[in-house]
Amino acid sequence: MNDKLLITSATGKTGYAATLELLNGGHPVRIYVRSRNAKAIDLENRGAEIVIGLFDSYAQWRHALTGVKHVYYCYPMMKGLPENLPIFIEAAKDASIDTVVFMGQRIAEYADTGSLLTNDIRTAYRLLEQSGLNVIYFKPGYFADNAFVVTQFVLQLGLMANPFGSGKNPWISTGDLGRCIAALLKNPTPYVGQQLVPTGPKSISSFEMAAIFSSVSEQSVRTVPLPDWLFLKAGIKMGQEFGFDRFSIVQATFYNKQMRLNRFDTAPTDVVKRLTGREPEDFTTITRQYFDKSPYRIRRFSSWLLSLKKFMLLPFTPTPNAAGLAALNQ
Repeated sequence: MNDKLLITSATGKTGYAATLELLNGGHPVRIYVRSRNAKAIDLENRGAEIVIGLFDSYAQWRHALTGVKHVYYCYPMMKGLPENLPIFIEAAKDASIDTVVFMGQRIAEYADTGSLLTNDIRTAYRLLEQSGLNVIYFKPGYFADNAFVVTQFVLQLGLMANPFGSGKNPWISTGDLGRCIAALLKNPTPYVGQQLVPTGPKSISSFEMAAIFSSVSEQSVRTVPLPDWLFLKAGIKMGQEFGFDRFSIVQATFYNKQMRLNRFDTAPTDVVKRLTGREPEDFTTITRQYFDKSPYRIRRFSSWLLSLKKFMLLPFTPTPNAAGLAALNQ
C-alpha cells in the first residue's frame, strides 16, 4: 500500500506539477492549500484530498499531517518563513513525519544577495538541521517558467526584455522539478540529509535564449536591456497575469542582479536523470511547450498593436517610493 504524501503550496508551480505526477502514478496525495481556488479544485477532481490551512497554524498543520508519511514543504513567496517553519517542525515531529523534502535555493549559498526571502531560506536550513527531522534539501536555480513572462513581447514584437545581462543559468523546467519532487517523496531514504541541485542540461545566456526563441518562433528575436527600475515597473504592471505580487517582484530584482553577477551559472548536474530516469528537458523543448500554448503564438495586426501599446506604457507604471520598496524586503 502506498504511503499518503502531503504537498504544500500545491497550487504553485512545483507543487502542482509534483501532485499531478503522483496522482498519475496512483499515489494517495493530500494537498495543503490556503484556499479552494481553481487549481486546488482541479487537483481534487483528479483524486487529491484538500486540506485548507495556513503556514502559521499548529492546529491546521496537525490536522493536515495526520496519517501522512512524507511531506513536500514549499513556503510561498512571502515573508515569515523563519517564524512559521518552527510551527511546522513541531507539528511534524508530533505527527512522526518520516521525511521532509524542503524547497530551497542554490543561490542561498551566498550571504550577500540582499534578498529577504533568500536570507530566510538560509535561516530555514539551520532550523531544519537542528530539528532532528529527516530532511532532503532540494535547491534549484532559476526556474525556466520565469523566462517566459516575456512571451507576449517575444512572439508579437520580436523583443526579449533582458534583465540578466550576460549571466548564464541552466534553466530547469517545471515538469522536471515536479517529477524530481515526486520521485523523492516516493523513495526518500537514499537522499536524506543530501543537498540536491537539479538543473537543465546546459547553462545558457540570455543571448542564447533569444537565438532559441528566434528558431522556435521562426522569426527574428532580439534582446533589449531591462534595467532594474524598468523591471520593477513591468513587474508591477504585469505581475498579476503571472501570480506575482509586489514582494515577489522586489525579490526578483535581487535575483536578476545575481544573474548579472553570473552566480546562477553552474555545471549541469545529473540530479534529474538520477531521480527520474530521464534526461532533463532542454531549453528548446521548454520553449516549444510555452510558445505552443501561448495565446500570442499567432501574430495579427490587432495583437501586435495591443502588445506594442502595452510595451510602450510600461515605463509609466507607478512604483512605490524608496521607503515602500525597502519595506517589501524587510
